[in-house]
This record gives sequence, C-alpha cells and structure tokens, in this order.
Amino acid sequence: MSSYLGGYVPCQESQSEHAKKLCQWAVAEHNKQGHHLTFVSLLKCESQVVDGTNWRLVMKCKDENNYEGNYEAVVWEKILEGFLQLISFFPLLT
Repeated sequence: MSSYLGGYVPCQESQSEHAKKLCQWAVAEHNKQGHHLTFVSLLKCESQVVDGTNWRLVMKCKDENNYEGNYEAVVWEKILEGFLQLISFFPLLT
C-alpha cells in the first residue's frame, strides 16, 4: 500500500464496527440541523492520524421519503478524551 505522510489510508477490517458507529453518530449530528436521514450502510472508510484521528466515511443513507443516497462525512475523534466533532457532511453525486 502506498501512502504519504499525513494522508488518508483505508481503514482496516477490524475498524469497521467502530466506523459504523461513527457513521450513526455523524448522521445524528447532521440531523440536528433539521435533516431526516437514517444510516443504512458503510461504503468506504479512510483514516488520517492528526491530533487524534480524522475519519472520512462514505455511507448510504435514507431520507424521510425512503430515497437512498450516498453521503460523505468527516469526523474528528480524540478517543482518549471522548471527543468527537463533525467536520463535514454532504451528499455525493451518483
């Protein structure tokens, strides 16, 4: 695997359950802005070590009309401090 220092790298299989929980948290945070999405599945996960970890998560979600779409979220996590921050959340064009 080729990667550069400080760049995003694919998540390991052992991280997938944690990544799914982060997806659910990101959707809940996004929904606090008046959106009505439901997490369906994790499609892609990448991580970047910073002051903690940035998680770039691509997921499938449903809206209130049961329409499915793909979304990307970036979550900053400091696991030892119990800190999570939603950096971005947006729909992907398919």
